[in-house]
Amino acid sequence: MKNKFFIIGIIFISMLISQSNLVNRSGQVSNQLSFSSEPYVTGDDGIVRMYVNIIGHVKNPGTYLVYEGINILSLLALAGGPLPGAKLKNVRQFNNDEVTYLNLYNYLETGENMDFILYPHNTIYIEQSLGSYLFSNSSIINSTLQVLNIFLTILRTN
Repeated sequence: MKNKFFIIGIIFISMLISQSNLVNRSGQVSNQLSFSSEPYVTGDDGIVRMYVNIIGHVKNPGTYLVYEGINILSLLALAGGPLPGAKLKNVRQFNNDEVTYLNLYNYLETGENMDFILYPHNTIYIEQSLGSYLFSNSSIINSTLQVLNIFLTILRTN
């Protein structure tokens, strides 16, 4: 239950302060601070777009204005891709109160869940694996190795 409130808080904050990345006709990404509560946005070019959030262990988490019908891999590419240590077997899609899970490995290898559809204001959450977290954010391994080094040094000097 605590994780649910944490994720909802992250979603809310990302919706309020994240930058929207808009891709113009030449394929360049321009940054604009904007967010719409409307489910779909139509530009001057007539293309229907929607806002989708991607958070978690990706290079550029945030809110993206994307074309309707975008697939999960294209959205992940817009966000800079997953970082090393991302749990791609358990990608979560939050659509209001409904949570959908996707195994990206099966998606790539077998085409399973190819009908995975992104809707306006969905949030995609990619979790960091425990091993990756321990190696990148924790000093437990470093401290353990230092103690082991001191212990071996004492043994060699006696």
